[in-house]
Amino acid sequence: MIKARWWVIGGAAGIVVVAAGLWLWQSAVRSSTPEEATLDYLHALESGDADTVVASGVVVSTIALDAFEAATGLIDDGEVIRVRDDGDGVSATAEVSFDLDGETHTTQLTLGIIEGRWSVDATGLGTLVAESTIGSDVAIGDTTVPTGRAVSLLPATYTVAAAPTTMLEGENPVQVLPGAKATTAVDAAVRPEATAAAQAQLDEILEACTAAGTEVPDGCGIRIPWGTEFREVDIIRYRIDESPVITLTPSGFIAEGGTLVATVTGTGQNGEALTTTYRTVSWNLRGDVAFTADDLVLSPW
Repeated sequence: MIKARWWVIGGAAGIVVVAAGLWLWQSAVRSSTPEEATLDYLHALESGDADTVVASGVVVSTIALDAFEAATGLIDDGEVIRVRDDGDGVSATAEVSFDLDGETHTTQLTLGIIEGRWSVDATGLGTLVAESTIGSDVAIGDTTVPTGRAVSLLPATYTVAAAPTTMLEGENPVQVLPGAKATTAVDAAVRPEATAAAQAQLDEILEACTAAGTEVPDGCGIRIPWGTEFREVDIIRYRIDESPVITLTPSGFIAEGGTLVATVTGTGQNGEALTTTYRTVSWNLRGDVAFTADDLVLSPW
């Protein structure tokens, strides 16, 4: 009897476990109502947590999720005013309200059934087009996006900064609202760190410019008046006594004050071997500068 009783109890417990697991599985896959799905999305936005947003079922890009983690203002007091079934059983429209930066907003979100449950569709996102007076990109936190290109973002307030932020300064706050297009233009300026980075890059360019060779390289600001003395040049060797110092503008650069020594070996106009050394104390370069998402690029003329 005792053994039989234990078997019965154990069997009942197994049935309970199986039933509980089945209930949890059904709960996980069953469709929520459009109102519940809308509230889930609003609460996810209020949380400021990207994983919670993903769990709400909305389809959103990695860029948008990364930017959301750096949002400087989140929606609050999200409410569902009313929900209308669109009549086809697979779509609905929800009218919602929420606060952002002390202002109350109302809008409509559409929903569909995604992977067996109701979820807010792309109307839950807004778009941002950002411009900058300097550079090809802007930054939202650690995320960069190209200027002039519409990018979908989650509703929130963002600080849009000139990129790269280590080299440029200037930023604007901007609200991104569901179903709306936001625009902003950042008035950027060059940081001192950009000049230091540009000088380091210029020094690398000058090293390549002054590699030994038989011709004067283009785009290096080097002028050697050897034509009147040499019939042929066998080798030109360079020595940098002082590098030109760079100054940046938003779109270009000038490097001035360099001292360069060039020793030319070859055949003189009289047909004899000749070696002559030239020295300039006004070695200057000019060129363009472009700021990318995370660096700058010098292009000497």
